Amino acid sequence: MQAKILKGTDASYFFFPEEKSTIISKSNYSIVYLAANLETKEKVVCKQFLLMLTPNQSARLKFYIETNIRLEHKGIAKIIDLIIQNGEVFIIQEYVHGLSLKELITSREYFDYRYNYFFYKTIANFLDILTFFHTQGLCLCDVKPSNIMVCFSENSEIDKKDPQVKLIDIELVKPSFKPAIPNFGGKNFSLIYASPEQILGFEELVGEHSDIFSTGLILYEAIAKEPALNTANPMFVKRIQTRVKVKKHYRFDDELFKVIYKACVKPEFSVIDKKQSEDEIKLAIVKSLSKRYQSAEEFKNDVLKLIL
Repeated sequence: MQAKILKGTDASYFFFPEEKSTIISKSNYSIVYLAANLETKEKVVCKQFLLMLTPNQSARLKFYIETNIRLEHKGIAKIIDLIIQNGEVFIIQEYVHGLSLKELITSREYFDYRYNYFFYKTIANFLDILTFFHTQGLCLCDVKPSNIMVCFSENSEIDKKDPQVKLIDIELVKPSFKPAIPNFGGKNFSLIYASPEQILGFEELVGEHSDIFSTGLILYEAIAKEPALNTANPMFVKRIQTRVKVKKHYRFDDELFKVIYKACVKPEFSVIDKKQSEDEIKLAIVKSLSKRYQSAEEFKNDVLKLIL
C-alpha cells in the first residue's frame, strides 16, 4: 500500500489514503486522515479538501482556511501547515491525545453521579473556548460532543478536577448574525444539537445564542446520559427541536435544570402554526434569544456555581 507524501513549509508528512483505518471522518467536501510527520513519525491530522466546483464553494473554503490559520487559542487544535500540492489543498493539524466528550458521556465508567463535577468543569472549560470565538465575532454553528476533546496528561490520564479541553473542528464557522458564506455542499450541522433558528433556516439569526443553545443540550446529555432530543426519527426532529421545551430529567437537581433551561430557551409559537408568517416566526425566535444566556461567560459562571 503506497503512502502519499506531502511537502510542507518546514516538514513533510505522510498518510495512506487507501487504508480505511486511517480515515477519521469523511464528508462531501473533505476527508480527514490520521497522518504523521515523515521524519519524527509524530501523529498529525491531515484534512484533504475535495475539488471545489463553484465560486461559492471556493469562497467558503477560503474563509474556512483563513479563519483556521488566524485563530490562535490553547483550546483550539493548532494548524501546523497549509499545503497545496498538484492542485489539491491540505491542512495539517495537531493530533489531540485524549477522548471525545461523546466517548466520555457514553462510557459506563462515567455514569456515576460522582463524575458530575468532571462534566461541569469540562463544559465550563469549553465555554471559555466559546467565549473566545464569540469575541472574534464568530459562531461555530455545529457545537457537538464529538468535536470536543478532553486531553490526556503526560501519563495518559484525564485530569478529572480540571480537564484540558480542545475543539478539534470548526468547519461550519461563520460570522455571527450574518448569512453564512455558502457551504461546501453536503455538510450540515448536527440536528440533535442545533438551535431552532438553525433548523428553521434563519441564518441571519444564528450567532452566539445558537452555540449556547447547543452547549446547553450537551450539558443535558452529559448528566442525563441520554440526548435531550431523544429520537432517531428525522420526521420528528424539526418539531421537537423547535417546539418542545426541555424537560427535567430524574438525574437533575433544580439548580442544574434552571441552568439548562435558560441555555435552551425555545420560541413560543402560536397554536395555529400554518397561519404564522415568516416575520411572526422570526419575532418569536428573537424573543427567545433574549431569554437565553447573553454570553458564554454568563453561562459558564452559572455552571461553576453548581460545583461550589
